[in-house]
Amino acid sequence: MSAAQPVHRHSAVRPMASGRLFNFSAGPAALPLEVLQQLQVDLIDLRGSGIGILEHSHRGPVFDRLLAESHAAFRRVAAMDDSWATLFIPGGATLQFGMLPMNFLPDGGHADYADTGLWATKAIADAKLVGKVHLTFDGKSSAFNQTPRDGEAAASAGAAYYHWCSNNTVDGTKWSVMPKPAAGSWLARDASSDLFAEPLDVTDHGFIYAAAQKNLGPSGMTMVLIRRDLLEKQCRMLPSMLRYDEFEKHESRPNTPNTFGMHVVGLVCEWIERQGGVPAMQRLATQRSELLLRAIDQSGGFWKTHAQRWCQSPINVLFRGPSAQMDAAFVIEAAANGMDGLAGHRSTGGVRASMYNSMPIDGAKSLADFITDFARRHG
Repeated sequence: MSAAQPVHRHSAVRPMASGRLFNFSAGPAALPLEVLQQLQVDLIDLRGSGIGILEHSHRGPVFDRLLAESHAAFRRVAAMDDSWATLFIPGGATLQFGMLPMNFLPDGGHADYADTGLWATKAIADAKLVGKVHLTFDGKSSAFNQTPRDGEAAASAGAAYYHWCSNNTVDGTKWSVMPKPAAGSWLARDASSDLFAEPLDVTDHGFIYAAAQKNLGPSGMTMVLIRRDLLEKQCRMLPSMLRYDEFEKHESRPNTPNTFGMHVVGLVCEWIERQGGVPAMQRLATQRSELLLRAIDQSGGFWKTHAQRWCQSPINVLFRGPSAQMDAAFVIEAAANGMDGLAGHRSTGGVRASMYNSMPIDGAKSLADFITDFARRHG
């Protein structure tokens, strides 16, 4: 689109009542407006204490209560029993790419990894710095447009654990069937982009982690769910800030933590409960993706999705038009019409709509209408 061309204004866009844009960014992503409004208050005066959340001591009684409430809300939404520990850990999900094998990949042993996209690839690279990796699936040959089918990514005997990324944000794919670990092993799941978008199945799992900035809160923090029995089986001595048992022992406070992020996660989990819990989040995720996929399918071939339809993510929908220039024009026009964050990842290009739990259904409706209108005008 040249500078001389006017940006098309689409009359069917449904603006948010707050005047805010619909945020389709892959992360940091949209947060519920109710949560943001509560945080406005809490930044100045947390629960009538006269001190804001950013200023409260992480060891004081006010934050003690707040942290207990955040843990409890998270555990309620996750439906976790007491055999699991829930940890707030700084550093984002990327830190877990190295921290997981450092704790559980023993010298001379190996772990299974499925390579289904960029973040799985990065996790594999970090694990190889610690020990041996057995690749159960390599999606590079298909440009990561699909995930393994049932039985296609078999575990190897003797693996310490099996790492998988359940939803791949960059390529818009998800696993249709959960992998099976080897006998005596367990699954380690990167659930950064789909935690609480569907019921949490912990079958065969020992470890689940999720970066906060997609479905849970602000960037820079990760939720780690770990079976308590594994806390006693860490395979090597490490500095305290790299040990899961240290985070558990100190209630996720081995040092001064991200107190603000801990609070936000609790507020978001309480918001999920008020909306009807994880089943309601799953229904909305399906509805939002169906709106977009229907508009793409009815575009007469103008738009095409990247992912194979049988493993299409309901969270991240990646699609392309006839050219990279057309995709760029779409992103610019969409932003001018109140829909931001739609540019595809730098490694894939195209258009990417990330629709996490906080995305209103009207956001998906507006984008679906704009997808249709843009194809009509340019097709």
